[in-house]
Amino acid sequence: MTWRETLEGLKQELTDVRAVRQRRLDEDEAGLQKERDDLSRTFQDLGVDGLLAEMNATLLDGKGEIETIVGWESTAEDPDQEAGISMNGDEPNEDDEDTDVITTILSWEEGGEMEIAVDLGLSDDGIYLQINEIEIRPEKEALEQGLIQAFRDELDL
Repeated sequence: MTWRETLEGLKQELTDVRAVRQRRLDEDEAGLQKERDDLSRTFQDLGVDGLLAEMNATLLDGKGEIETIVGWESTAEDPDQEAGISMNGDEPNEDDEDTDVITTILSWEEGGEMEIAVDLGLSDDGIYLQINEIEIRPEKEALEQGLIQAFRDELDL
């Protein structure tokens, strides 16, 4: 086999390997997109933003602010999400799964800054739900009870 024939054979092998890798990447991306779609659907089904809006209107007379952050839709305008720097100032961790989370925060002033943060995200075990970093069942009734308890905890009631 000549040098040129060897290179042509290697080129074909390389083309095949690249095609397999791309197919795997496409399958992984499709799987991740499905999980994110399921997460968004669960967020809507639980009505997280609606419950926090109702708390804001009823308990805070509309004086609070509600912000929802979809981790995989971060924008370049967000300085905390700047490429190459994580929130703690370290280099980003490739294993960091924080992008697969929807965070909704109700914040208000009452003798200092108060907030209730609801995180709905993906983990190796499936979908998780946390209120102020306390994990609860991803069910509407548990969410409602958890939000009331978090509000009481914030105000030391």
